[in-house]
Amino acid sequence: MGLVVNGQWHDDDGWSSGSGEFERAGSTADNVLSEFVKSEIAGGTGRFVLIASLSCPWSHGVLIARALKGLETRLPLQIACGPRIQGYALDRSGPLAFSGAYERRHVHELYAQSDPCYTGRATVPILWDRQDNRIVSNDSAKIMRGLDDVPKAGAVILAPKFLQHDIDDLNAFLYARLSNAVYRAGLARSQVAYDEAVASVFETLEHLEERLGKRRFLLGSAVTESDWRLFTTLVRFDAVYATHFRCTRKRLVDFPNLWAYARDLYQWEGIAETVDFPEILAGYYLNDGDNNPHRIIAERPDAAWHAPHDRDRLGSRQVYARQDNDNFAAVTRPFPPKAS
Repeated sequence: MGLVVNGQWHDDDGWSSGSGEFERAGSTADNVLSEFVKSEIAGGTGRFVLIASLSCPWSHGVLIARALKGLETRLPLQIACGPRIQGYALDRSGPLAFSGAYERRHVHELYAQSDPCYTGRATVPILWDRQDNRIVSNDSAKIMRGLDDVPKAGAVILAPKFLQHDIDDLNAFLYARLSNAVYRAGLARSQVAYDEAVASVFETLEHLEERLGKRRFLLGSAVTESDWRLFTTLVRFDAVYATHFRCTRKRLVDFPNLWAYARDLYQWEGIAETVDFPEILAGYYLNDGDNNPHRIIAERPDAAWHAPHDRDRLGSRQVYARQDNDNFAAVTRPFPPKAS
């Protein structure tokens, strides 16, 4: 996987503990987005650039927020992709490939440029300041929450203030018990670590299956940030987690409520465009490379993502909309248009 040590790239796979359990490093630039940053994004100045991978679920959550908030034209996107030779490469057609005489080829170069003494993983997503050549934040949760609060970025709110405590608790549960647990299963280096991770994954899926049989979304009738964070795991489950990461007990399609819920979210306007199954498969099977030395991509199981989901029986599709600075209301949006 590799990491940066004092600004220099080093090949290294030291991501597991002595017990063989995968340990994810925390974000090193876990800053909240300042009011200045949010106002610059709102104004579409181009100063700030989002760096994201189409295969990465943490990047995907931020890409969804960018789409739902109507920020595609105001927040430029730099794709990180390709084989993880020196970590993520920068797509050559992106806005950060060149900056004057300085040519950038890899994400780790941005970390070193932001902090010449940086030591740690070179992860995405990143919000990059191309005027000051620094990382504003590499914390997907804080970038996602910051984009939700960008002024004049549509009326739809993913994390209204009165629900943020509940959303934060739910996000933490989903991360520990499912979204990171699939990685702990797939990257485990001992049977005990694998067994514990897989148990967590399927206990959580069973819990969510029951919960979503009674309500349209995780916190009721209106979609929130937590739903989209869960979606980024569900949309990858059958394609890579049930196969490449050895979470084989059941597939997503074996959970009727969860599968219908995932299709409900997938069919939301603008969301299917954020899902790139070929890139997801390549990202896990080829580009990471750690567990697939022969570079064989498993065939993706058939899945009818556009099939009717029948979730309307649980109530109309609703979103939270800002009424004024401090008040929010759930409003019915049968098929909400993208923010403008």
